[in-house]
Amino acid sequence: MIFSRIAPLFLAALAPLAAADFPVVRRSDRVLTVAQVKTFWVNRLRAQALPTKATSPDPENEDTRRVEAHRRRVLMEEIRAGQHDLAARLVCLSHNVEAWSRLGDESKSEASEQRLIFLREHVARLVTLEAQREAAVKLGEAADRTVAMSEEIQRLKGLLARQDEACG
Repeated sequence: MIFSRIAPLFLAALAPLAAADFPVVRRSDRVLTVAQVKTFWVNRLRAQALPTKATSPDPENEDTRRVEAHRRRVLMEEIRAGQHDLAARLVCLSHNVEAWSRLGDESKSEASEQRLIFLREHVARLVTLEAQREAAVKLGEAADRTVAMSEEIQRLKGLLARQDEACG
């Protein structure tokens, strides 16, 4: 497969999947849509058991339970609102490459793989552009600080020169 040869180039493209704790879609020969991946995630998150309640009044355990329940609710709301559509699309395409292969339709498997590669390249470019933007902002801030320091140095030199003239 093409992807296995260029996989190292796309590590940055996996950021959307690493950003949230999504349930893993199991391997199968069923071809999925993005909507089905999102529905699977929401249903699986809803069905996952929370940490058990302590029999003794342990506030730390109850806090952990409350935080986990809140994290899941927020993640489900974000999935429903479309904030993780890119991650769902990556999972969908990755899953479908194997599903089409299992079904014996290599042309559809290769087409899905090409779309997956294109999407990962696009995400990698976006990640690179965002890193460059952040670096430019930091560089601009550093340049502003340098200008401000240069102006302060000139101001202090002027003060020293006036004091030397007054003393001299």
